[in-house]
Amino acid sequence: MTVKKNKEKDRSFEDSFSRLEKILEELESEDCALEDTIKLYEEGLNLTKICYDKLNNAELRIKEITKSAKSGAEIKDYTP
Repeated sequence: MTVKKNKEKDRSFEDSFSRLEKILEELESEDCALEDTIKLYEEGLNLTKICYDKLNNAELRIKEITKSAKSGAEIKDYTP
């Protein structure tokens, strides 16, 4: 399970978000079984966290770039 979660974290934001959209479509369909619904919901929550973390890291990086541009300091890398 840890290997799968690490693979999910390596996904790009765009890939994660695209998968979230597909999960939503599947959950909205009327032919989704209960067990499948639970699995999709869990995967969606994991992907939501990954997207949220990537957006937060992007925001920190943008703030650092802006701050560095104003002061002329070196830009730090926030790659997790």
